[in-house]
Amino acid sequence: MKLLNLAFKNLSRHKTKTIITSTAIAIGVWLYIFIDAWLSGIQIDSKRNLINFEIGSVKIYKKEYFEKKDEIPMYESFKNYEKIIERLDKEGYNASPRIKFTGSLLSKEIELPFLFIGVNPELEKRVFKTHEFIEKGTFVEDNLFGIVLGIKGAKDLGVDIGDTVKLSTVIDKKDENNKIKHIYQVMELRVIGIINSTNSIINGKIAYLPLSILQDEMGLMLEGHITEICIRKKDANFTELPKNSEKAKFIENKIKDLLPGDLILVDWDKDAKDYISVSSGDAILSYITIALLLTLAVIGIANTMLMAVTERTKEIGMLKALGTKDSEISLLYFMEAGLIGFIGAFAGIILGIITNLYMVNIGIDYTEFFEKSNMENIGYRVIGIFKSIWNWDKIVLSGIFSTLIASLTAYFPVKRALKINIVDALRFE
Repeated sequence: MKLLNLAFKNLSRHKTKTIITSTAIAIGVWLYIFIDAWLSGIQIDSKRNLINFEIGSVKIYKKEYFEKKDEIPMYESFKNYEKIIERLDKEGYNASPRIKFTGSLLSKEIELPFLFIGVNPELEKRVFKTHEFIEKGTFVEDNLFGIVLGIKGAKDLGVDIGDTVKLSTVIDKKDENNKIKHIYQVMELRVIGIINSTNSIINGKIAYLPLSILQDEMGLMLEGHITEICIRKKDANFTELPKNSEKAKFIENKIKDLLPGDLILVDWDKDAKDYISVSSGDAILSYITIALLLTLAVIGIANTMLMAVTERTKEIGMLKALGTKDSEISLLYFMEAGLIGFIGAFAGIILGIITNLYMVNIGIDYTEFFEKSNMENIGYRVIGIFKSIWNWDKIVLSGIFSTLIASLTAYFPVKRALKINIVDALRFE
């Protein structure tokens, strides 16, 4: 306790250095807490939006399709999937069949590329939340030659509810010799709905239309083919990420007797692994930036301790002359450095919690910024308000880590000072 009291007194004797160094640590800890919570919040919201609007918890693909799914190979489709959906329904899962293909939409003013998704309206509503975010009009309806667009896509195309657009695409099909043939097709459709969701991708150049109008010569000549089945548990909580009962292996055991050898089940995170790896890379870069700031703060402590030890060499000599052990002197300076780190970390944590209270409950609204800059997305599956989450374990660890690192910075300056003999230390000016 005597050493601790002396450490406190030494800090008060050097208030300016203590305040400056503690402030540097506080800023570093605060920034770490803020950015970690903010990035974690954006990533969690992005993952939720991936699941709730694009993937579901699991998808069923033809194996050949999944291997080159970025090309959207429409010819690697499959049919006779109805029994699979029936079994999934009995096992407590909702399933939505889809066909994906690329092409362009032509309005009176412009032609733009789009990704088209053909859906069964009723089954789609059970798996995804897209229909809950129709800002104008309605969601797609069976046998109706209507199309639903994302709000950004509709704006860029210059269309609104009731306008007519032309869908232009090339259908890729395999003939009896397994050769791919290309069929040019044009469809006239009426805009019946506009989506304004929390997913920036869905709000962009994505268009929904009913599977039922794509089957014959008037559509895409699908003849019952689809490219994927999206699955979600019936009692799934849309605010949470999928649990074990929504994993591909778990679901596969329920339906494996119905699965042809060329169909595979893919978990949502494997399906979106490219996006996840990119977003994780962005997060790492941010953490590196914060680590550099903390490093600068640590260097500041080291510099403070070096100056303190150098200026107090005579004091160290007096302590040694009075019989104070080297271990006790070392502990004294470790305590001083640790206290500086603790004070700074504590202040940073308080600032971080106050900032997080605002960010978790209110967040930062970028809606106007995106609209004015005409940005479709920033890489994340979020739009508008960016919120944080609580990472209590990292908040606590940031304080512990900062305090420990601060203590360790005193090691080399103290070790150097203790090598000076008592006579030389007492003569030091």
